[in-house]
Amino acid sequence: MDEAEQERQKRMDERFERTRQDMEKLEGRQCAEEDRCRKLEELNIKMGEILKNHEEKLENHDRRIGALENVAGARWNLIVNYLLAGAVGALAAAVMRIILGG
Repeated sequence: MDEAEQERQKRMDERFERTRQDMEKLEGRQCAEEDRCRKLEELNIKMGEILKNHEEKLENHDRRIGALENVAGARWNLIVNYLLAGAVGALAAAVMRIILGG
């Protein structure tokens, strides 16, 4: 091999070495990205479970609050009904007194 051929071979070897190093860096980055993606997938699954639990708790609270509101509304309706019955009874008693001449 002559000197020009050796120089050419040396440059090719240097390019090959740089290319090999670049590929190793890229492979390392790719592995890191794959790890990040895997972790993101795990976090997405966990977040989905958290949201599902949160939705269930909200539905439970809605049912409980609705039940409490119904109890309060039922009590208020009962009081109003008693007041109306008392007023009607008093009015009926007054009318009966007038009719019977009392």
